[in-house]
Amino acid sequence: MSSRNQNGLTEKQIEKCLLAWEQLGGNEYCILDTSEASAHNSCTRFDQIKQMVYLGADVMPGKGTEARSRMSMLACLAHELAHFERYKKGYDRPTNKPDMLLDEAEASLDASFNPTISQKDRVDLVEDAQDQIVSWLQRIRQ
Repeated sequence: MSSRNQNGLTEKQIEKCLLAWEQLGGNEYCILDTSEASAHNSCTRFDQIKQMVYLGADVMPGKGTEARSRMSMLACLAHELAHFERYKKGYDRPTNKPDMLLDEAEASLDASFNPTISQKDRVDLVEDAQDQIVSWLQRIRQ
């Protein structure tokens, strides 16, 4: 289970995230809503209905050792941007498990090709995709 940051973001952290979003190219076509970012336990997520990404406390890495926990802020934002880009290409995002896990894996793989991210981020995103696929396989075999 992922263990990402739960503490609300500071103004300085939010500014850093906005700069990272711009660096990733997100500003060109997708809004990064920061209205929930300072709230404890808030979630970074793509809202398909509103077609925007919400910035949450969990954009920052946590204490866990699995890829999803240690993924950098930039990798996390690239993952959410990939959800948006996949939606714009016409992918219908499943919202129920187990298929939601495949969508998560595909978004991480897509994000791993963002030219802005580092090699470490790329490895973490691919490893996250692998973890999501393994979880999907475990669920469908039950």
